[in-house]
Parts: sequence; C-alpha cells; structure tokens
Amino acid sequence: MPTNDALSFTELERRLRAVPDGPAGILNTPPLYRIANMVGGAGLVVALIPLVLVRLIPAAPWMITMVQIGFSVMVVAWLPVYVRQLWTLVASMWRWRQEQAEQLDHDRPEFEAIMTWLCQQPTDALAECQRMVALAHRQLMAKLGLLAGGLDRLGVLPALVAAYLFLRNVGDILDMPTWELLIAAFLILLWLIIVAATLMRIRLQFYEALLSEALMAKTRSGAVAQ
Repeated sequence: MPTNDALSFTELERRLRAVPDGPAGILNTPPLYRIANMVGGAGLVVALIPLVLVRLIPAAPWMITMVQIGFSVMVVAWLPVYVRQLWTLVASMWRWRQEQAEQLDHDRPEFEAIMTWLCQQPTDALAECQRMVALAHRQLMAKLGLLAGGLDRLGVLPALVAAYLFLRNVGDILDMPTWELLIAAFLILLWLIIVAATLMRIRLQFYEALLSEALMAKTRSGAVAQ
C-alpha cells in the first residue's frame, strides 16, 4: 500500500475498501444475492403497478396475473436472501466472541497502516478534513430530521408495517384501500431513506474517528519530541 499519496477522502475510502473483509466478511452480501435483491425489488415494483393502475382504469384479469407474477418473483428471489441472513445472524450470535476477537486481530495491522499514512499528512490538512466530516455529518442529520423526523429510531419497523398492510389485503389485493396503499408506499420510502442515511452516517463517523485518532497521535508525538 503506497504511503506518499496526498490526503483526500477519495484516497481514504480507497484504502478502506482495500482492507480484506476477514472473518466478518460472512456478513457481506455476495454478488449473487445482490442480484437476487434487485430481482426481488423488480418483482415488487411489477406487483405494485396494478395496484396503482386500478385507481385509474377498470380492473382487468391481467392485473391479478401481474400481481401474482410480481409477488412470486419477489418471494422466490428474496427467500434465499432472508434465509442466508437468518443463518448468518444465528451463526454470528453463536460464536460472536471468537469472531469479534479474530476480526479485531485481522483489522489491527490493516488500520495501523492506514493510521501511519494519515499521521504522515500535515496537521492542518487533517484538521480541515475533520471539520469537513463534522459539517457533513451535521448536515446529514439535519436532512434526515427534515425528511423522517425522529422516525429513524424505528429501524425496520416501517417496512414491517408496510408488509402487513399488503399482506392483510392479499386475498383481494386490487381492492386495497387507497389510503392503505399510500401509507404503505410512504413507509417503504421512509425506510429506504432511513437505511441510506444510516449507512452514510456510519461512514462519516468512521472517517471522523480515524481523523481524530490521527490528530491525537500527531499531538502525542509532538509532545514527546518536545
């Protein structure tokens, strides 16, 4: 890993992505399952289209067929993903102490190399990057508060409520009340916003932690040199 690159968030992200997954890599979604996620999402969209069209045009048999095909594709594509997630969750909980220790042992030399690179950067550049990350974090939290209020604390609950609204009308899905359809669509959108914002927030906090640690290390080394 080169150590003479100028400090930038692009370079920092490149170095972080270059870190091997280690034992915790089992929690990452394999490429095949990512494709299954996209196929399942496409199936969900196909199933929802007739629910919208039936509000605009008379109901027709092909709408029922379209809903059935869409939900079938969604279930077939997403079921293996959910089964794998459940299995990895149970396996990780069963041996979490050993996996955590193994992951920390794996990560320590990798992140020490990144910290060495950061400590070679000018103090002013590190401080400026830290201020930029803190500002971006505050802006993200403000946007999330505007879009979702305090609902980001609900986690996956909005998605579960949306799924319940669809399932309770599964017997006559085309007659699903408009207000329930709108609420379910809003909850799904809200959940996607929460997931995206949470992932962004975690990454920004990670950047800030690395930059803060690098600044403290430079401060300690400067104090020792004096």
